[in-house]
Amino acid sequence: MATSGFLRMAKLPVSRRRFGGTIAIGIVALAGCADDPDDADDGEDVTDDSADEEPPADDNGDEEPPADDSDDEEEDDDEADDDSETEGMVRAVHGSPDAPNVDVYFDDELTLEDVPFRTVSDYLTVPASAYDVVITAAGDEDTVVYDDTVDIEADSAVTLVALGELEDDSFEVRGFEDDVSAVDDDEARVKVIHASPDAPNIDIVPEGSDDPLFADLAFGEASESETVPSDTYELEVRAAGEEDAVETFSVELDGATAYSAFAMGYLDPESAPVDEPLDLTVAVDTEDE
Repeated sequence: MATSGFLRMAKLPVSRRRFGGTIAIGIVALAGCADDPDDADDGEDVTDDSADEEPPADDNGDEEPPADDSDDEEEDDDEADDDSETEGMVRAVHGSPDAPNVDVYFDDELTLEDVPFRTVSDYLTVPASAYDVVITAAGDEDTVVYDDTVDIEADSAVTLVALGELEDDSFEVRGFEDDVSAVDDDEARVKVIHASPDAPNIDIVPEGSDDPLFADLAFGEASESETVPSDTYELEVRAAGEEDAVETFSVELDGATAYSAFAMGYLDPESAPVDEPLDLTVAVDTEDE
């Protein structure tokens, strides 16, 4: 998995807290009643009768119930649930092979810095809102390659992928929704995003099989997610409908894990603006910890 080491927390209100509630544990200290020290000085046996004392009564003569901390715990759980319902997750992928390293700004705050091609950032957890996302050449705020508004919805996970080429003015950013729900222990869930600008529509086929796992995937598109047994797979990339592989990649898919695989780079790097050959970058969407 390719991950970014270029994350800056800046002033953007982000955190790495996962969805779900937190449990607040209340600790109650019990204090006993002290006996009269004169009793001990007389050498007489001292017996603590506090256990036999009647519990205090309220004004109506009824016994007062023990303190209940469950309300506090429920309030903490409710607050965590409220957070998950008003937050979303977002990450960024630099998938444009002829673009330089980039900086990514959310609402004018530098959030991802000096990001190279093929990088998949970690997820950021942010309040659900519309954000002004600006991408510039790294260290050069005046060279803007993308400036648009991106909506992050509550309880969602979105991957923003920089696609296309600067040379032919096809550079753009597309958002793809990720499925971060749980996966069974002996299964893996995977989807593929086609980000190779000079490749035709492609099939992804397990080696030795005639049935594509993903078929006729066009540039700039994401496949549907497929669930497969956890295992190591040799995946062939073929031109759609063809039998010969143009590339083969070995991919290890662990159980209880969801993945996104990004096909990035050039199918024919010798004829491309830069020498960045086609490769498959696999990132974890969610896993059982």
